[in-house]
Amino acid sequence: MHFSKVTYDYIGDNVSDLLENNKTDKNSIAILSPHAGYFFSGDVAALSFNSVIDKEFENVFILSTSHTSGFRGCCIPNDTKYETPFGDMEIKGLVYDTDLIKYNNEFFNNDHTIEVLLPFIQKGIKYKNIIPIMIGDNNIDNLRKISMELEKYFTDDNLFVISSDFSHYPTYEEAIVVDGETKNLILKKNSDDFIDGIFKLSSDKKHIVTRMCGWSAYLILLFIIEKRDDIEIKFLRYKNSAELSTGRNRTVGYYSISFIKK
Repeated sequence: MHFSKVTYDYIGDNVSDLLENNKTDKNSIAILSPHAGYFFSGDVAALSFNSVIDKEFENVFILSTSHTSGFRGCCIPNDTKYETPFGDMEIKGLVYDTDLIKYNNEFFNNDHTIEVLLPFIQKGIKYKNIIPIMIGDNNIDNLRKISMELEKYFTDDNLFVISSDFSHYPTYEEAIVVDGETKNLILKKNSDDFIDGIFKLSSDKKHIVTRMCGWSAYLILLFIIEKRDDIEIKFLRYKNSAELSTGRNRTVGYYSISFIKK
């Protein structure tokens, strides 16, 4: 697979500076990172990747909700490497081809949500292989089944990275409220509460497209961790796009989130 020029133009070449200037404690065994252009959310993303425990991972699982296609289940690239401007990344075909997990490059094309995180992995994490997973399904039962397939890989040897932004297109003031509500849903660490709340918006906020564009990717992780008392969720930073532009009437929210093993 090839890193797209569009994505490279989208992120620029300041990954190392972002990592150097956004330090935090290194104690995460899983993270959630935004996937917007680095001008908007690069410092938030850098904080997520800087929170990862200082060790070499066998595999980095990168889960994202497709922003271009809807399809059943999820897919992993056919290719064995991802060619990027910063060097090749080895893709490992670790997960078995099942009814809901297929090998297919097609759904990674023209979708920036995984690509934009790869430079942070290359520059900020010790790892051997990546396993990009693009999710095209919003069926809750199917997402639960995918989580059951992946749960055996949620070990100390592997890192899970969830790619997601938060509210899409509220006003600045609305974003503060809505993203705060979504934060509270995540902190509950309960899939029923999350599923019930992620689609609920008051009648005066119907112009908001989503609370969380990568909700299905996060739900897969949530199904894995919700019954584990040893996993703590920590929010590291919040901002939204209105803080970096003159337009306050149409914003996108960004969080960096750390999942810590107690």
